Amino acid sequence: MSYVRNLILFATFIFIGISASNASADADDFNLDYDDPANGESNVDPENIIEMKVQIENVVNQPMSFEMKILNDDDLQSSGIDVWWSHNGDDTLTSKSDTIPKVDVSDNSVKNGITVSVEATENAVYGDYQIELRCKDKDSNELEELSLSLTVNEKAAVSLQLTEGGDALGSVDIDNQTTYEIQVNNDGNKLDTFSLSVNGNDWETEFEDSEVTIEAFTSQIIILTITTDDDVNFGDDDSVTITAVSQNDPSIDDDLSLTTQVRVKYGLLFDTASSSNSVSGEPGATVSFNFNLVNKWSESINYEVKKKDWYRGTEGNRPEGWSDSTGTGTLDGFQETNSARFSVTISSGADAGEVVTIIVEAIASDDQGKGESVVMEVEVRVEGDYNVQLLMPGSNEISVNAEQLVPISSYIKVKNLAKVNDLIYVTAEWELGGNDWTLETPQPISLASNAEKSLFISVKAPKADAGGQATLKIRVESGGDSSKYDEQNIIFRVNTAQDSSGPQTEELGEESDFPVDPIWIVSIVLIIGLGSSAAFMLNQRSKGAFGGSGEKTEDFSDEWAGMEGAAAPPMTPAQTPPAAAPPVTPPPQPQAPPAAAPPPPPQPQAPPAAAPPPPQPEVPPAAAPAAPTVLTITVPEGVMAGQQIQIKAPTGQLVNVKVPEGCGPGSQFKIQI
Repeated sequence: MSYVRNLILFATFIFIGISASNASADADDFNLDYDDPANGESNVDPENIIEMKVQIENVVNQPMSFEMKILNDDDLQSSGIDVWWSHNGDDTLTSKSDTIPKVDVSDNSVKNGITVSVEATENAVYGDYQIELRCKDKDSNELEELSLSLTVNEKAAVSLQLTEGGDALGSVDIDNQTTYEIQVNNDGNKLDTFSLSVNGNDWETEFEDSEVTIEAFTSQIIILTITTDDDVNFGDDDSVTITAVSQNDPSIDDDLSLTTQVRVKYGLLFDTASSSNSVSGEPGATVSFNFNLVNKWSESINYEVKKKDWYRGTEGNRPEGWSDSTGTGTLDGFQETNSARFSVTISSGADAGEVVTIIVEAIASDDQGKGESVVMEVEVRVEGDYNVQLLMPGSNEISVNAEQLVPISSYIKVKNLAKVNDLIYVTAEWELGGNDWTLETPQPISLASNAEKSLFISVKAPKADAGGQATLKIRVESGGDSSKYDEQNIIFRVNTAQDSSGPQTEELGEESDFPVDPIWIVSIVLIIGLGSSAAFMLNQRSKGAFGGSGEKTEDFSDEWAGMEGAAAPPMTPAQTPPAAAPPVTPPPQPQAPPAAAPPPPPQPQAPPAAAPPPPQPEVPPAAAPAAPTVLTITVPEGVMAGQQIQIKAPTGQLVNVKVPEGCGPGSQFKIQI
């Protein structure tokens, strides 16, 4: 019997010894200790990640291998904390795991940097936690355990919302009550108490409780009651803002706005679905308006959206050829729709830029009757790819007589280049001269696509402008698109009484077609900055510098006296014919000098010298090539390159000259005739 008892005692001692060895938390051959932070304590904010490190010290003279394990990761996850090994002291671990299978530590050395990553999720609950670690010798099964201390910091947050199925737009009867169920959410990670308040309301509004205490990440429903009295009317409404403030952190709050309206039998809220009350379309197109409709009654109703009236420009001026289409539908109690549609078809003959104003009404009804209409105004604009053009079949220069009203409709037309009708606006203004002139312009012109029409513009020059000129700028502009326009200039030259009998006006074209042999034409030389001393003749009333073509005055500057072929003889044109006569009759030529000397003292003999004119028809052919005249012309103010000016040569001849490119007011150029 004693033998059996001794055997049992022996077995018990062996079992106790083995159990004590496996449960040991204080191994002899190695030590598990804190690395960073040195005290093993840290804290983390929700939605953040931190790292905590430990180290293993091998105190024996041979290498050792260890297994590292996190013991309570599942418990931590239930509190919103995720932990895993991220580094084994030698390498970064690529996967999240609660176990490191093997950590090698050489003899008598320390392996540090063995890292635990800690993430506090958005649902991490405020409080203190322990992260339990175990280090086990893979050969002897010796082990040590260590706890890291972690604090999840406090986070305060709150949100307000209506319970499921609730609507921020409610209704109430006159002298009655309505209630809202409001859900208060504690989105923080700690138990919190929230203070509730209302503002902005006119009607009586109150909570059943002004404070509510809620656990972390949970919610609670409170009741808000709104009361009306008998002073409200159908269609009245009241808005209130509800505010919840955290007592853990007063800087944390949230708002919720509600609107309550008095219920209206057959009542509708009526507005356009877009930000604009205007749509555009081309002639013949159909355009649509989408409206927002809200049934302000608690029962189902039928609705109708249709045209009440329309007009073009002024009330009563109804559009022709336009049509409309009524929209209908059904709305449940307090239902809202943004697809209540009303359509308009634009007349195919509508003018570009035309605007039609439409008064649209919405009416609610049911089997028992219908309500009053709700109206609003919308617009339809006629549009297209607009463009206009001015057409001038001939020259842009027109001669007119003073004191005569002259229409220029045969000189200029306007064309509508758009594919739609357009209303074209015509304006005209004087760019040069035009003082005291009469100017008549037409009213806006309606033109079909690709049609053209003469512009009935009339001008009348005053008598004082005889012999002058004026420049008129004409502008046509699309009524459908004001950025589309065209402009043209017309130069008006005012005739004088002597124009029919005075010196003939010569037209000089752009290619310098002067009335002389081309061999005498030289290139135009631009002279900049020579001042205004050079004389020129501009037949322009606005400058008031010249007379008509019938005047006998020789208007030219001293510069002409110094030009080649224009020496002293041109200064005394009366003596030139006698000098030219001798070459025609060589025999009397010796007597010509004596005859030329006596004339200066007796000036009156100049008329007899006019007797030789009979042979003069033979003289011009020889004189023209022998004595070319060079004129210096100064460009007057208001005249630009490309415009024509009229000058009077020393002989009295009127010449039209085009100002060369590069010449501006005050600059000079030369011509040879």
